Amino acid sequence: MLLFNRRFWRRHDIAVLIAALLISAVLAVLPSGLKTAGGGGVVGTLFAPLEYPASQVRSLFSSWRDNQELRLRLAVTSLENISLKEAARENDEFRKLLELKSRTRWLLKAARVVGREPAARAPFLVIEPGDPKDIRDDMPAVSDRGLVGKVVNSGPKYFQVATIFDPDSRVSAIVARSLVLGIFRTDRGQRCILDRVSLRSDVREGDTVLTSGYGQVFPSGLMLGTVERIRVDKRQLTMNIEISPSLDLNRTSQMFIITGGINPPLPSLAPAKAPDSLASRPRRRIKFPPPPELDIRLPQAPVPVPDESELPGGTGQ
Repeated sequence: MLLFNRRFWRRHDIAVLIAALLISAVLAVLPSGLKTAGGGGVVGTLFAPLEYPASQVRSLFSSWRDNQELRLRLAVTSLENISLKEAARENDEFRKLLELKSRTRWLLKAARVVGREPAARAPFLVIEPGDPKDIRDDMPAVSDRGLVGKVVNSGPKYFQVATIFDPDSRVSAIVARSLVLGIFRTDRGQRCILDRVSLRSDVREGDTVLTSGYGQVFPSGLMLGTVERIRVDKRQLTMNIEISPSLDLNRTSQMFIITGGINPPLPSLAPAKAPDSLASRPRRRIKFPPPPELDIRLPQAPVPVPDESELPGGTGQ
Protein backbone atom coordinates (compact mmCIF):
# COMPACT_ATOMS: atom_id res chain seq x y z
CA MET A 1 0.00 0.00 0.00
CA LEU A 2 2.77 2.40 0.88
CA LEU A 3 4.59 1.50 -2.32
CA PHE A 4 1.42 2.25 -4.31
CA ASN A 5 1.07 5.68 -2.75
CA ARG A 6 4.62 6.55 -3.55
CA ARG A 7 4.17 5.49 -7.15
CA PHE A 8 0.93 7.47 -7.41
CA TRP A 9 2.49 10.67 -6.17
CA ARG A 10 5.49 10.23 -8.40
CA ARG A 11 3.23 9.82 -11.42
CA HIS A 12 1.15 12.83 -10.32
CA ASP A 13 4.23 15.02 -9.98
CA ILE A 14 5.36 14.02 -13.41
CA ALA A 15 1.94 14.88 -14.83
CA VAL A 16 1.96 18.29 -13.23
CA LEU A 17 5.45 18.94 -14.50
CA ILE A 18 4.49 17.95 -18.02
CA ALA A 19 1.39 20.21 -17.89
CA ALA A 20 3.45 23.14 -16.70
CA LEU A 21 5.97 22.63 -19.47
CA LEU A 22 3.22 22.47 -22.09
CA ILE A 23 1.60 25.68 -20.76
CA SER A 24 4.96 27.43 -20.77
CA ALA A 25 5.63 26.33 -24.32
CA VAL A 26 2.20 27.55 -25.46
CA LEU A 27 2.68 30.91 -23.74
CA ALA A 28 6.08 31.27 -25.30
CA VAL A 29 4.66 30.66 -28.77
CA LEU A 30 1.64 32.99 -28.38
CA PRO A 31 2.03 36.65 -29.48
CA SER A 32 2.49 39.34 -26.80
CA GLY A 33 -0.94 40.97 -27.33
CA LEU A 34 -2.77 37.71 -26.90
CA LYS A 35 -0.76 36.90 -23.77
CA THR A 36 -1.58 40.32 -22.24
CA ALA A 37 -5.27 39.97 -22.95
CA GLY A 38 -5.38 36.44 -21.67
CA GLY A 39 -3.44 37.31 -18.52
CA GLY A 40 -5.67 40.28 -17.84
CA GLY A 41 -8.77 38.14 -18.23
CA VAL A 42 -7.45 35.47 -15.92
CA VAL A 43 -6.38 38.00 -13.30
CA GLY A 44 -9.68 39.89 -13.57
CA THR A 45 -11.66 36.69 -13.21
CA LEU A 46 -9.71 35.57 -10.16
CA PHE A 47 -9.30 38.91 -8.27
CA ALA A 48 -12.36 40.95 -9.33
CA PRO A 49 -14.52 39.76 -6.39
CA LEU A 50 -11.82 40.95 -4.00
CA GLU A 51 -11.27 44.37 -5.56
CA TYR A 52 -14.37 46.11 -4.12
CA PRO A 53 -13.82 45.04 -0.47
CA ALA A 54 -10.16 45.96 -0.77
CA SER A 55 -11.04 49.45 -2.08
CA GLN A 56 -13.52 49.95 0.76
CA VAL A 57 -10.91 48.98 3.31
CA ARG A 58 -8.43 51.41 1.77
CA SER A 59 -11.06 54.18 1.79
CA LEU A 60 -11.95 53.56 5.44
CA PHE A 61 -8.31 53.59 6.48
CA SER A 62 -7.70 56.84 4.57
CA SER A 63 -10.78 58.45 6.17
CA TRP A 64 -9.70 57.34 9.66
CA ARG A 65 -6.23 58.79 9.10
CA ASP A 66 -7.66 62.10 7.83
CA ASN A 67 -10.05 62.20 10.79
CA GLN A 68 -7.24 61.76 13.27
CA GLU A 69 -5.25 64.50 11.61
CA LEU A 70 -8.22 66.88 11.65
CA ARG A 71 -8.86 66.11 15.32
CA LEU A 72 -5.28 66.91 16.15
CA ARG A 73 -5.47 70.20 14.25
CA LEU A 74 -8.76 71.07 15.97
CA ALA A 75 -7.26 70.40 19.40
CA VAL A 76 -4.24 72.56 18.62
CA THR A 77 -6.48 75.35 17.29
CA SER A 78 -8.70 75.18 20.39
CA LEU A 79 -5.69 75.48 22.69
CA GLU A 80 -4.40 78.42 20.70
CA ASN A 81 -7.84 80.04 20.85
CA ILE A 82 -8.00 79.58 24.63
CA SER A 83 -4.50 81.01 25.00
CA LEU A 84 -5.42 84.04 22.89
CA LYS A 85 -8.58 84.65 24.90
CA GLU A 86 -6.67 84.37 28.17
CA ALA A 87 -4.01 86.75 26.88
CA ALA A 88 -6.70 89.21 25.78
CA ARG A 89 -8.37 89.00 29.21
CA GLU A 90 -5.07 89.60 30.99
CA ASN A 91 -4.29 92.53 28.71
CA ASP A 92 -7.69 94.04 29.44
CA GLU A 93 -7.15 93.51 33.17
CA PHE A 94 -3.71 95.15 32.99
CA ARG A 95 -5.17 98.09 31.06
CA LYS A 96 -7.86 98.66 33.69
CA LEU A 97 -5.30 98.40 36.49
CA LEU A 98 -3.13 100.99 34.77
CA GLU A 99 -6.19 103.26 34.45
CA LEU A 100 -6.82 102.81 38.18
CA LYS A 101 -3.24 103.71 38.93
CA SER A 102 -3.35 106.79 36.72
CA ARG A 103 -6.49 108.30 38.28
CA THR A 104 -5.52 107.83 41.94
CA ARG A 105 -2.79 109.27 44.14
CA TRP A 106 -1.95 106.05 45.93
CA LEU A 107 1.39 104.28 46.12
CA LEU A 108 0.66 100.88 44.55
CA LYS A 109 2.59 97.60 44.40
CA ALA A 110 1.54 95.10 41.72
CA ALA A 111 0.97 91.46 42.72
CA ARG A 112 -0.34 88.33 41.06
CA VAL A 113 -2.52 85.57 42.50
CA VAL A 114 -0.62 82.29 42.90
CA GLY A 115 -2.99 80.32 45.15
CA ARG A 116 -6.62 80.22 46.29
CA GLU A 117 -9.44 77.90 47.22
CA PRO A 118 -11.59 76.55 44.37
CA ALA A 119 -14.68 78.29 45.79
CA ALA A 120 -16.12 81.22 43.84
CA ARG A 121 -16.06 83.34 47.00
CA ALA A 122 -12.82 82.20 48.55
CA PRO A 123 -12.04 83.89 51.88
CA PHE A 124 -8.26 83.96 51.33
CA LEU A 125 -5.81 84.45 48.46
CA VAL A 126 -2.08 83.86 48.19
CA ILE A 127 -0.31 86.56 46.19
CA GLU A 128 3.23 87.16 44.98
CA PRO A 129 4.13 90.85 44.63
CA GLY A 130 6.78 91.97 42.21
CA ASP A 131 8.44 94.05 44.93
CA PRO A 132 7.57 92.83 48.45
CA LYS A 133 9.29 95.79 50.10
CA ASP A 134 7.11 98.04 52.31
CA ILE A 135 4.12 95.65 52.23
CA ARG A 136 2.71 95.07 55.72
CA ASP A 137 -0.41 93.66 57.35
CA ASP A 138 -3.76 95.48 57.04
CA MET A 139 -2.79 97.13 53.76
CA PRO A 140 -5.73 97.20 51.30
CA ALA A 141 -5.69 95.08 48.14
CA VAL A 142 -7.62 96.47 45.14
CA SER A 143 -8.31 95.41 41.57
CA ASP A 144 -10.06 96.88 38.56
CA ARG A 145 -13.35 95.54 39.99
CA GLY A 146 -13.03 97.30 43.33
CA LEU A 147 -11.93 96.24 46.78
CA VAL A 148 -10.39 92.76 47.12
CA GLY A 149 -9.48 92.71 50.81
CA LYS A 150 -6.48 93.35 53.02
CA VAL A 151 -3.12 91.73 53.75
CA VAL A 152 -3.29 89.54 56.87
CA ASN A 153 -0.07 87.53 56.71
CA SER A 154 3.18 88.98 55.43
CA GLY A 155 6.03 86.76 54.30
CA PRO A 156 9.37 87.23 52.64
CA LYS A 157 7.98 86.35 49.19
CA TYR A 158 4.33 85.34 49.43
CA PHE A 159 1.50 87.16 51.20
CA GLN A 160 -1.98 86.14 52.30
CA VAL A 161 -4.95 88.38 51.57
CA ALA A 162 -8.26 88.10 53.40
CA THR A 163 -10.93 88.91 50.82
CA ILE A 164 -14.22 90.71 51.40
CA PHE A 165 -15.83 87.23 51.41
CA ASP A 166 -14.08 86.31 54.66
CA PRO A 167 -16.82 85.76 57.30
CA ASP A 168 -14.75 87.78 59.79
CA SER A 169 -14.35 90.73 57.41
CA ARG A 170 -16.25 93.98 58.04
CA VAL A 171 -16.13 96.95 55.65
CA SER A 172 -17.64 100.36 56.33
CA ALA A 173 -19.83 101.01 53.28
CA ILE A 174 -22.00 103.79 51.90
CA VAL A 175 -24.80 103.92 49.34
CA ALA A 176 -23.60 106.27 46.59
CA ARG A 177 -27.03 107.73 45.79
CA SER A 178 -28.48 108.42 49.23
CA LEU A 179 -25.28 108.44 51.36
CA VAL A 180 -26.69 105.82 53.74
CA LEU A 181 -24.01 104.15 55.86
CA GLY A 182 -23.84 100.44 56.63
CA ILE A 183 -21.51 97.50 57.23
CA PHE A 184 -20.67 95.25 54.29
CA ARG A 185 -20.09 91.66 55.32
CA THR A 186 -20.57 88.07 54.14
CA ASP A 187 -23.19 85.97 55.85
CA ARG A 188 -21.61 82.53 56.46
CA GLY A 189 -19.53 82.88 53.31
CA GLN A 190 -22.61 82.71 51.07
CA ARG A 191 -24.52 86.00 50.86
CA CYS A 192 -23.11 89.49 50.86
CA ILE A 193 -25.28 91.84 52.90
CA LEU A 194 -25.35 95.48 53.96
CA ASP A 195 -25.93 95.39 57.70
CA ARG A 196 -27.04 97.97 60.28
CA VAL A 197 -29.27 100.01 57.97
CA SER A 198 -32.38 101.35 59.68
CA LEU A 199 -35.88 100.82 58.28
CA ARG A 200 -36.31 104.50 57.43
CA SER A 201 -33.17 104.64 55.26
CA ASP A 202 -33.37 105.53 51.58
CA VAL A 203 -32.03 102.38 49.88
CA ARG A 204 -33.33 100.96 46.60
CA GLU A 205 -32.56 97.97 44.42
CA GLY A 206 -29.81 98.76 41.92
CA ASP A 207 -28.05 101.30 44.17
CA THR A 208 -24.25 101.28 44.05
CA VAL A 209 -22.43 100.46 47.29
CA LEU A 210 -18.92 101.85 47.86
CA THR A 211 -16.41 101.90 50.67
CA SER A 212 -17.00 104.90 52.94
CA GLY A 213 -13.52 105.25 54.42
CA TYR A 214 -14.91 105.84 57.92
CA GLY A 215 -13.51 102.53 59.14
CA GLN A 216 -9.96 103.92 58.85
CA VAL A 217 -8.79 100.70 57.11
CA PHE A 218 -9.98 101.00 53.51
CA PRO A 219 -10.03 104.24 51.51
CA SER A 220 -13.32 105.65 50.30
CA GLY A 221 -14.76 105.24 46.82
CA LEU A 222 -13.85 101.58 46.14
CA MET A 223 -16.53 99.51 44.49
CA LEU A 224 -18.23 96.83 46.60
CA GLY A 225 -21.33 95.92 44.59
CA THR A 226 -24.94 96.81 43.91
CA VAL A 227 -28.11 96.31 45.91
CA GLU A 228 -29.78 93.15 44.62
CA ARG A 229 -32.65 92.56 47.03
CA ILE A 230 -34.28 94.35 49.95
CA ARG A 231 -36.40 92.62 52.55
CA VAL A 232 -38.25 94.60 55.17
CA ASP A 233 -39.38 93.01 58.41
CA LYS A 234 -41.31 95.48 60.55
CA ARG A 235 -40.58 93.41 63.62
CA GLN A 236 -36.89 94.28 63.23
CA LEU A 237 -35.16 97.63 63.49
CA THR A 238 -32.91 97.20 60.44
CA MET A 239 -33.39 96.30 56.77
CA ASN A 240 -32.22 93.02 55.22
CA ILE A 241 -30.24 94.18 52.18
CA GLU A 242 -28.55 91.64 49.90
CA ILE A 243 -25.61 92.87 47.79
CA SER A 244 -24.39 91.51 44.46
CA PRO A 245 -20.59 91.88 44.81
CA SER A 246 -18.56 93.40 42.02
CA LEU A 247 -15.51 91.27 42.85
CA ASP A 248 -15.17 88.10 40.75
CA LEU A 249 -12.26 85.99 41.96
CA ASN A 250 -12.49 83.74 38.89
CA ARG A 251 -11.49 86.73 36.75
CA THR A 252 -8.98 88.26 39.15
CA SER A 253 -5.38 87.29 38.57
CA GLN A 254 -3.67 90.65 39.19
CA MET A 255 -4.12 93.28 41.88
CA PHE A 256 -2.52 96.25 43.59
CA ILE A 257 -1.49 96.65 47.23
CA ILE A 258 -1.94 100.20 48.53
CA THR A 259 1.21 100.98 50.50
CA GLY A 260 0.66 104.72 50.94
CA GLY A 261 -0.26 107.91 49.17
CA ILE A 262 -3.15 110.32 49.52
CA ASN A 263 -6.64 108.96 50.05
CA PRO A 264 -9.66 110.67 48.49
CA PRO A 265 -11.75 112.86 50.80
CA LEU A 266 -14.43 111.21 52.88
CA PRO A 267 -17.96 111.51 51.50
CA SER A 268 -20.23 114.16 52.92
CA LEU A 269 -23.12 112.80 54.94
CA ALA A 270 -25.67 115.42 53.89
CA PRO A 271 -29.25 114.16 54.06
CA ALA A 272 -30.71 112.91 50.82
CA LYS A 273 -33.26 115.07 49.06
CA ALA A 274 -35.47 112.23 47.91
CA PRO A 275 -37.91 111.16 50.62
CA ASP A 276 -38.00 107.54 51.58
CA SER A 277 -41.10 105.48 51.02
CA LEU A 278 -40.69 104.16 54.57
CA ALA A 279 -40.22 107.58 56.14
CA SER A 280 -42.64 108.55 58.83
CA ARG A 281 -45.63 110.50 57.57
CA PRO A 282 -46.53 113.86 59.16
CA ARG A 283 -49.26 113.61 61.71
CA ARG A 284 -52.66 114.91 60.76
CA ARG A 285 -54.00 117.74 62.86
CA ILE A 286 -57.39 116.96 64.32
CA LYS A 287 -59.74 119.90 64.77
CA PHE A 288 -61.79 119.67 67.91
CA PRO A 289 -65.08 121.57 68.26
CA PRO A 290 -64.94 124.73 70.38
CA PRO A 291 -66.02 124.35 74.01
CA PRO A 292 -69.64 125.38 74.74
CA GLU A 293 -70.29 128.85 76.24
CA LEU A 294 -71.73 128.85 79.76
CA ASP A 295 -74.55 131.37 80.41
CA ILE A 296 -74.74 131.92 84.15
CA ARG A 297 -77.69 134.10 85.30
CA LEU A 298 -78.43 135.40 88.80
CA PRO A 299 -81.88 134.69 90.36
CA GLN A 300 -84.49 137.44 89.84
CA ALA A 301 -86.44 136.99 93.18
CA PRO A 302 -85.60 139.64 95.83
CA VAL A 303 -83.84 138.46 98.90
CA PRO A 304 -85.38 139.82 102.14
CA VAL A 305 -83.02 141.66 104.45
CA PRO A 306 -83.81 141.24 108.19
CA ASP A 307 -84.26 144.27 110.47
CA GLU A 308 -81.46 144.90 112.87
CA SER A 309 -83.87 145.54 115.75
CA GLU A 310 -85.35 142.14 115.39
CA LEU A 311 -81.98 140.44 115.56
CA PRO A 312 -80.96 139.00 118.91
CA GLY A 313 -79.07 141.53 121.02
CA GLY A 314 -80.55 144.47 119.11
CA THR A 315 -81.73 147.79 120.74
CA GLY A 316 -85.43 147.91 121.85
CA GLN A 317 -87.82 150.75 122.06
